[in-house]
Order: sequence, then structure tokens, then C-alpha cells
Amino acid sequence: MVLNGKLNLIHTVGKFKILINDNKEVFRKYFGVYLFPGSLNIKINEPENLQQELDRGNPPPTFTIPKTELVGMPAYIGDGQTWRCILSCNKFPESLNCWVFRRIGSKVPKGIIEIVSDLEFVIPYGLVDGDPIYLEL
Repeated sequence: MVLNGKLNLIHTVGKFKILINDNKEVFRKYFGVYLFPGSLNIKINEPENLQQELDRGNPPPTFTIPKTELVGMPAYIGDGQTWRCILSCNKFPESLNCWVFRRIGSKVPKGIIEIVSDLEFVIPYGLVDGDPIYLEL
């Protein structure tokens, strides 16, 4: 599945940094690396119901992190699901391997998906709000 979108730096609140830092060892256990503390938010053009499809496990996640292993989760959020993906942008010298991470029922704004990696993206690549991003899931 190839998704087109735009980088969304305006509506970030920094909560994902706290989640990563509070669960550093849990994420390392599942991802095999220490994740960069934060996420890259991408506003996907279509499909409009992508978040609901991901929550239903469509496509099937690469792996799932049980909510019970994560600290600081609100009651309404379910397990964390992860999909391996390839991220492309005209500012990258080559496509980058990363993951889509979605906690079932998350209240991330409609159409936004969160990308996690062990790499920092924004500063090293000079990314700005609205940069076109391509994602292969």
C-alpha cells in the first residue's frame, strides 16, 4: 500500500516524546533499537478511513505491543500496533525504513499517522510543515 501525504509539524504537542521516554525499554524489546523520542506526523491524503482500518488490523500489523506493557496509557487506548514501512521525501538521499505506530483508539487528529524510527528526521533533513511525504506500508 502506497500512501501520499504531507508532513504535519503544526499540530504536534510533544506527548509522543514522553511516551517513548517512559517506555524506552519496552519499545527496545519490540523494535530492537532505541527509538528517537518523538514521532513524525503525516497527514495522509487517502484513504480517509485509514486510522479506523489500522485499528481493525487492516493491513495486519508487523507486531503488537500489549497495552499492559506500556506505562502512562489512558483508559480509552488499546494495544499499540506497528507496521514496517518505507518513508520517502525529496529531502532524503534515499528511502528510509521506519514504522507506523498506532495505539488502538488513539485520538490523534483525523487523517494523521505517526511514524517512529531510531533516527531523527526533522532537523537533519531540514523538513518543514507541508513537505510531501510518500509512505509504502
